[in-house]
Amino acid sequence: MSLLIRDATVITVEPRGHIFEPGAVYVEGARIVDVGPSDEVVRRHPTAARVIDGRRKVVIPGFVSTHNHVGYTLFRGRAEDAGLGCVTGMYFPMTTVVTRPERLAVGSLTYAELLRSGVTTVLEMEEDADVYAPFVERLGIRSLMGVMTLDVEVDGLRHDRYRYDAVLRSAQLRQAVEFAEAWHGKADGRISVIMAPNMTISSSPELLRESRAAADRLGLRLSIHLGWGQAEGVATRRLHGVSPYEYARRNGLLAPDVVAAHCYVIEDPDIALLAETRTAVAHCPLINSVRGYIAPVGEFRRRGITVGLGIDSMFSDYFEVVRACVLMARLKEQNAVTMPTADALELATMGGARALGLEREIGSIETGKRADLVVLDYRVFGLTPTLDPIQNLVYHAHAMNVETVLVDGRIVVDDHRLVHADGSALIDSAQDAATAAWRRFVAKYGGIMAK
Repeated sequence: MSLLIRDATVITVEPRGHIFEPGAVYVEGARIVDVGPSDEVVRRHPTAARVIDGRRKVVIPGFVSTHNHVGYTLFRGRAEDAGLGCVTGMYFPMTTVVTRPERLAVGSLTYAELLRSGVTTVLEMEEDADVYAPFVERLGIRSLMGVMTLDVEVDGLRHDRYRYDAVLRSAQLRQAVEFAEAWHGKADGRISVIMAPNMTISSSPELLRESRAAADRLGLRLSIHLGWGQAEGVATRRLHGVSPYEYARRNGLLAPDVVAAHCYVIEDPDIALLAETRTAVAHCPLINSVRGYIAPVGEFRRRGITVGLGIDSMFSDYFEVVRACVLMARLKEQNAVTMPTADALELATMGGARALGLEREIGSIETGKRADLVVLDYRVFGLTPTLDPIQNLVYHAHAMNVETVLVDGRIVVDDHRLVHADGSALIDSAQDAATAAWRRFVAKYGGIMAK
């Protein structure tokens, strides 16, 4: 199908920083065929199967969220005020309670929420992440997906006990590999599978090394949590004699094909390790600020580390993440002009694409790239007057301003509505699933925080 968006403000996020105003984008099939001043593009492509009137609208590349646990929306309204105790007191214990159908119901809602907020590419890592693949294929979103593996006895973690189980490790790796063999490259290439050992405290050296070996054998990328709390550093040094970052490096989990999520508890030698190994960082400024931490993203960028933005969990309006990227960077450096809005938008699009190894395919509006596009309506309260479209987008836009979303040239959100899913049904199913899962959690652990 051909599609023409004309007379819009087109923010390309390509290296020269072109903004065409008025501009146009012409799409054929899955690819961007032409972009530039509106009159020139329309003259070259006077007809299209569908034409979108872009007056008072802004077109941007689809957002790339480099770190997500879509099923962890199950903790929305539970974990935000729980501090880092939620990791061992809620997250790990819930894995012993929640069912695959319940996880699917909650995570499907989150995928839909992300798509409606302009996120076209999601790196999703989670226990039983394989359950989402058929829904992702139907929804039309692009996703890197990995079964989040561990080989520690979960109920010992909240008591600071670390016992690794070879049988569990074998089962988890088998699930992750079988998912990759079944789904990597499916959905017309929109689904890519990754290996995703959870974190250093839940992963033995054997699990990390075997994850690396599987990734190399199958041609997959990897992701892991690093630098997410002081307790992680204490436990990793006690168990393995080195920092979490060095432990990851020794076992193959710092490399150019790895995305390290968070990295807000970090020292200078650790930053040097990330730079030396060319490991990418998924910076999650919104959820990190909720936990009381701010990653040194400015220093990461000065050291040449690839940085993308991620939501992590519970939240779903990606514009809030882009805003938090600016605000947290300025608080961290006590500098009111660091992290300009154009830089934050670049991290949200091209930065994420680079982190995922997709910079030649997505992340900017350029001829030949995949047509992952977002159209925002600026003729609304809160975005008027429009004097600088990028500052308006970063400081003032919300998911509700997203009107149209394309992935691979296909319209997947049209006039604010999902094309391939029933939003109301997703909401009701997620509510029922969360209620049932938490009822069992409280019955097993005596409250909403396992003791």
